Amino acid sequence: MSTFELWLTPSITLSLILESESPAPSFIRWASSWLLYFRPALLKQALAYELEQRPEQDVVSAGTLRIVDYACFRTTTAEGGSLYRPADPDSLSLGIAASESIEVPSLEYDLLSTALERVLRTYAIVGAVQELAETPFPSDGSADGELKELWRILKPEAELPSMSGKHWQEIGFQNVSPATDFRGVGMLGLQAFLYFSRTYRDRAAEIVEEAVGGGESWYPLALASIHLTAFALDLATSRDLQLFLLRSVQTRPETTPAASSDAPTKDADLDIEPFLRIASDLLLLFHSHWRQGGFTVMQFEQTSKSFQAALRPWIRRGILDGRALGWETWDEGAVKLE
Repeated sequence: MSTFELWLTPSITLSLILESESPAPSFIRWASSWLLYFRPALLKQALAYELEQRPEQDVVSAGTLRIVDYACFRTTTAEGGSLYRPADPDSLSLGIAASESIEVPSLEYDLLSTALERVLRTYAIVGAVQELAETPFPSDGSADGELKELWRILKPEAELPSMSGKHWQEIGFQNVSPATDFRGVGMLGLQAFLYFSRTYRDRAAEIVEEAVGGGESWYPLALASIHLTAFALDLATSRDLQLFLLRSVQTRPETTPAASSDAPTKDADLDIEPFLRIASDLLLLFHSHWRQGGFTVMQFEQTSKSFQAALRPWIRRGILDGRALGWETWDEGAVKLE
């Protein structure tokens, strides 16, 4: 492959796009934006390269999907539209094709349409997650069943005394009523913590004991889950989570049952599990980081902020593990789930 052809690969183009979208001003960001500006046919070239590497379109590389996402973002925002309320997919495909000099019909256009459907699915997930976060925790007791399930999983040896009381602090809530803690992320906070608990069950109960019952190094696990759910939401709405979401739609059907049938989403069939999984993974990684660092609860807020700052640039590049925290290997000190 010639040097010129190397610059056409989706991986190189992906690196340029990620650097150009970095929030921090730098020479690298400026240079990446400059190179992208002088590559008007980058999407067309990326689609052609993808077809050469993968003639079948059942799976499209995350790199190529992210390049299509970049074109979708530019086209939608240039027209004053919203990524969460996009134009008709066919119209959007035609608009992108016209701006990127992609012939219609052509194999490149077919691949663009396939990729765009998957890109738009990620924005539907983010839109549904945003709606959950904006849904206030109900005051009528309609969420009591989920709170009781949360208690049964995380405190299997103890009966729930009441729906309000200091006992909720035993699983890491700050206040006597979980509803008060969930105020910032609404029903999304409950769904995320419940997803973590349902997924890991016995190990989740052990993690509660390691966190809340951690002696001088204790910390409020439920509050950490809420913080990291809010972080995951910010990652999603800033498009820093796109590579993870794009990977998740590769092998999943367009509509699958939601992670929790009680979760109010824009589409009852929309699966927000990819987002909930990320929030859960963040909580697991934070737990390992906390235990390794030997922090005290007085350092909780600052540790949470520094943890998020360290992980964000890695997550933007599709990496979520301990290397962002200075671990020598990705799984050094990781939470053991078996």
